[in-house]
Amino acid sequence: MDKKALRAEIRRCKANCSTLELQCQSNKICEWILDDGVFWASHYILLYSPLPDEVDVSPLISAAFNAGKTVVLPVVDGDNLILKHFNGFSEMKVGTYNILEPTGQLLSISDYHKIDLAIIPGMAFDHHRQRLGRGKGYYDRLLPLLHNAYKMGVCFDFQFLEVIPSEERDVMMDEVIK
Repeated sequence: MDKKALRAEIRRCKANCSTLELQCQSNKICEWILDDGVFWASHYILLYSPLPDEVDVSPLISAAFNAGKTVVLPVVDGDNLILKHFNGFSEMKVGTYNILEPTGQLLSISDYHKIDLAIIPGMAFDHHRQRLGRGKGYYDRLLPLLHNAYKMGVCFDFQFLEVIPSEERDVMMDEVIK
């Protein structure tokens, strides 16, 4: 199955799940990550503001922020993602694709090396830790810049596949949580 067909299939699977089912799976994933030492050992964490059909990592954002960790979230800027500091949910605004975006200070690209944990969404992941995105290439351009980050993909059970199409330039995850 090519990438386009695979994305369509994943969208169909998501549409067949209730909001409650997706939230229950999201809660389970967040609990697992919160029980993992990697999360608590990290100091500078990249998370994301979830779309309604993505793993809701809001509890992780809150936990990291409340623990005094530096939290950065992506913001769509043209064809790229830039990273901004998260300063609380009250300081978010609706941005591109109706995604809540932080209004905090921009993280300079020269500081991307400080990120030691990156929790990344995807349309699908596979047993080889490959990631399939939504097709716009935003994370494909961001991930190579995160040299020191432990890359943790998160997905629902039905998004974890045996094999997905990948290319040599694709950045593998260090771990995938489902």
